[in-house]
Amino acid sequence: MAGINSLGGLANSAWLFNSNNQKQNSINQLWSAYGNFQSNATSALAGLTEVNAGLKNVLASYDDAKNAFQSEFSEAMENLSASADKLKTYNFNVEKEGAITNTTSTDDKGVTTTTTTYSKDMQAALDTVKNFVDDYNSAVKFFGEHSTVSKRIEQMATTFGDTSYRSSLYSSIGLMTGADGSLTIDETKLADTILNNPDKVSSILGKDGLAGKAESHISFANSQADKLFPTAKEMLGDQLDTASLYTGKAYRNMTAYSNMGNLINMMF
Repeated sequence: MAGINSLGGLANSAWLFNSNNQKQNSINQLWSAYGNFQSNATSALAGLTEVNAGLKNVLASYDDAKNAFQSEFSEAMENLSASADKLKTYNFNVEKEGAITNTTSTDDKGVTTTTTTYSKDMQAALDTVKNFVDDYNSAVKFFGEHSTVSKRIEQMATTFGDTSYRSSLYSSIGLMTGADGSLTIDETKLADTILNNPDKVSSILGKDGLAGKAESHISFANSQADKLFPTAKEMLGDQLDTASLYTGKAYRNMTAYSNMGNLINMMF
């Protein structure tokens, strides 16, 4: 019996030994699997961290672009509003005597040059129109350069570009219109019209003319100010949603998975 018991004990010892080996192999396999997972998770987490940093940079750049747009928009509208306000009530009746003086001179080679000078009143009238034209052109250029950013800005470019439909009227006093709605001045013609027909200039450029129309455009633009520049989602589209997804819940999940080793240590 003793022999049998010894054999039985030996068999049981062998079974326990093998069982321990199997258990150890299971643990080793689990650690190996976890090691592979942790390596992959670490790489993925590093990638997500990079995406998260990239997303922050993109959103920071978006904020910079939006702020720059809003600042330039406000400046353009304020400048144009001020010059239109002055133009719409400007009195173009200038003193005719000495308003325009043409002086001709000939150099030693026989080349004749004509120099035109204006009186103080005439120069002030011309400068009032010039300042308005400069500010109007700045607005046209601003909306034109940003017209591809959003449909609303494109609409503003079209709105401020509507001078072309009255081009013949404007040209009759010395203002030429471009295809984009910008204006250029024929100074000689404008000065002559101011001198000889100031009421016509006031009618075409005043509160019921170009200055009044500009104010209407400004009012419309200001009413759309907070909608002109697209939101980050509108500008970045699905890419923003995708980046947010992978830097939100997925990031937290990766962090939780990386703590799996603690659970394994508790179990074994």
